Amino acid sequence: MPLTTRVLLSCAAIGAAAAVLLTVANLTAKLLIPVFPPSAYILAGLWAVPATLALALLRRPGVGVLTGLVAGLAMTPFSPQGAYVILATLWWGAACELPFLVTRYRRWTLLLHACGGIVAGAASIAVSYATGVMTPMPLAAQLLTITLSVVAPTVAALGGVALAGRLRRSGVGDQSASGAASSRSATSA
Repeated sequence: MPLTTRVLLSCAAIGAAAAVLLTVANLTAKLLIPVFPPSAYILAGLWAVPATLALALLRRPGVGVLTGLVAGLAMTPFSPQGAYVILATLWWGAACELPFLVTRYRRWTLLLHACGGIVAGAASIAVSYATGVMTPMPLAAQLLTITLSVVAPTVAALGGVALAGRLRRSGVGDQSASGAASSRSATSA
């Protein structure tokens, strides 16, 4: 299914808005981490919102990754990580999109969106272990981090789906996802 101009512009708008959200979340995390270290893992869940919102609203293959790319590009000038933030937004988008890829984009259920959040959280945990962030932590802190790393993106993904539902009901998004296009064509025939 080709990506229309409408879909591309929707991904760009979601990505740009997400860049603002994620930049604020990053700055907030920098302030909160010294006081409450688990806040980093709670706020990290927000990285699942752009891809999930795009997937739930547009229901097209690749829109999660594309939205992540736009968000990363828009965040680059404001991120202390520089262009590396693009890689982060891309892998969050890919992680959220993976359950849909496995089902070959044939199903768009709430469960698959939740699984996208879980996959993103699991990938985040894997990165934390691979980079050595988790290993020096006491076991209790590791368990808390693992829990927050899975729960936060899953809750954020469900929030993205809820936001997509509200946007769709207000007339934003892919008309065929809500059935409006098919009802319109039936009345014009």
